Amino acid sequence: MSAVLHHVVHGKPGLPELVLLHGWGLHSGVWEKFLPLLTPHFRITCVDLPGFGGNHGKELRFADFFEAVQTVTPPRALWAGWSLGGLLALEMAARHPQRVQGLFMLAATPCFVQREDWTPAMKPDVFADFADSLRENPLLTLESFLTLQCRGSASMKADIRFLQSVLEAGPNLSTSVLQTGLDVLARGDLRARLSALNLPVHFLLGEKDVLVPAKLQPALKILQFDAGVTVIPAAAHVPFVSHPEVTAKALTGFARKAGALT
Repeated sequence: MSAVLHHVVHGKPGLPELVLLHGWGLHSGVWEKFLPLLTPHFRITCVDLPGFGGNHGKELRFADFFEAVQTVTPPRALWAGWSLGGLLALEMAARHPQRVQGLFMLAATPCFVQREDWTPAMKPDVFADFADSLRENPLLTLESFLTLQCRGSASMKADIRFLQSVLEAGPNLSTSVLQTGLDVLARGDLRARLSALNLPVHFLLGEKDVLVPAKLQPALKILQFDAGVTVIPAAAHVPFVSHPEVTAKALTGFARKAGALT
């Protein structure tokens, strides 16, 4: 890999380390309103995923992510991933558990699309229709996805406006970059990875999330009995936008249980 992953560090040196990974279609700017609630507690490394944000146009592949991210993140940290970022954080914890002090899955799931033995997820035909729409009209599909992420939230209109501003602040993503990210979501089935983890794990879900449904909770406990699960009422797929204080409280509480905060 010739390019270095784009990343930005926030917070004072010496504080507990936290790595944040964003979701599909956006970039690390999505953490803008959430970061002030975290910087008093953590030194935070925000990493843009391959092809997104500051990594747009670079020769970076998702297959190389887990090697490349080690060069820009602390040797040991809490890892928090939102949606697609959660899937990658889970894989990172499975591959390099010595680097991950605890895993915080933010509106994230080990398996995004339904399987025969996994029903609390997006239906395959719905996902396929979404992928087809992306090929036909990438910008319209991306904007529709922003709305879908906020559907049902008590602050839906404000949340959509914020996500649109984040999208507009980033680069114009190519269809191939967006499709690659969708492929990772479609193929990703990390249930066995989650079951085998031997480190602190916490899932934070939105009650109104139509992408990662809150009814996922019992299935998660079967896979990882010791995992904590928090469901935020009236939150959709972006609880750190709609309910930043509640989300930050859940994250710092998990950090204490994981031994990162005192």
